[in-house]
Amino acid sequence: MTKSSQKNVIQYTERIVTTAIRSKRSPGKASLRILCGLQMLSSGHFQDAIGYFADYWKHDARIGFLIAYCYYSISKSRTGEENSETARLRQKTELAAREQLLEMARVQPPPLYRLKPLDLSDDKTVDDAFWFMIKMSHWWFPNEKWFIWIGLEKAKKDNNQAKQVEMLNIATVKFFNDLDFLCESFNFRLEHGDGVGANGIVKQMIQQYPDSLEPIYYGLKLSLIATGKSSYSQYRSMATEKGMPVYLIQILDWTFYVLKNQKDESTMQFKELLRRFNSLSYYFIPLDYIVQDIFSAEEEVSRQARMLFIDSVDMYAKKVLKAHS
Repeated sequence: MTKSSQKNVIQYTERIVTTAIRSKRSPGKASLRILCGLQMLSSGHFQDAIGYFADYWKHDARIGFLIAYCYYSISKSRTGEENSETARLRQKTELAAREQLLEMARVQPPPLYRLKPLDLSDDKTVDDAFWFMIKMSHWWFPNEKWFIWIGLEKAKKDNNQAKQVEMLNIATVKFFNDLDFLCESFNFRLEHGDGVGANGIVKQMIQQYPDSLEPIYYGLKLSLIATGKSSYSQYRSMATEKGMPVYLIQILDWTFYVLKNQKDESTMQFKELLRRFNSLSYYFIPLDYIVQDIFSAEEEVSRQARMLFIDSVDMYAKKVLKAHS
């Protein structure tokens, strides 16, 4: 379908799919139709692509954006024609593109990365079509954050840092008070070593959500990983004032000494945790085994244990605080 010199000929592609469907014993007709739709889109046969994509967008949002792109491309192919009928058809197909996007946002939003055939395509045309419609969705529906969220999810899944930055920039400007997007921006900056930027996001979250413990936790997390004791003490005082659970604060104190490689202090903190909060020993004791590996002389063992320890404490803290991400 993609390697033949006739790959852009509709009849050739349709014959391949028809033959494959007829000879296929196991289920898989949907996959073949989706692959055919991708090939039709790539070769510019947009109306045929729409037919093959059908309503598979309900199972994977990427299909919906590709269908919208096909409608939009059909409308633009008629640009310049003076005939009133073609002008009407142009408006109709552009409206169909908008309606396709609205339908996805209005109904229960479809999942992403559910249909595996889409992952088989490495066609730049198909990828560009998705991102073009993400841009158009923001232009047409600037107050609908779901489109930006889907773009951000795809950028993360594809490990596309440039698009991730682009989506976060739009989100944090347009939806500057949305805690979900702020958390995403914080995590991105922290992951890429931008401690200053991450701290700025924490301050923004605290300013906009003064009664929430979640932003304060992110300040503590940043202090544990990237900054120092003075920053940790500052956020710890805020956590105490705002009523963060004492046992969680003490777990974070233990974490502070562990990550700062202060073995004696971490041991004392661990014993104090067991004494005061023995009912949580089911979590502390297994975690302490990981801590022993962090203080191991073997560098790789210590590094992996450190990552595991941070992830575990982070997930536990977010669960306690019912955090957004």
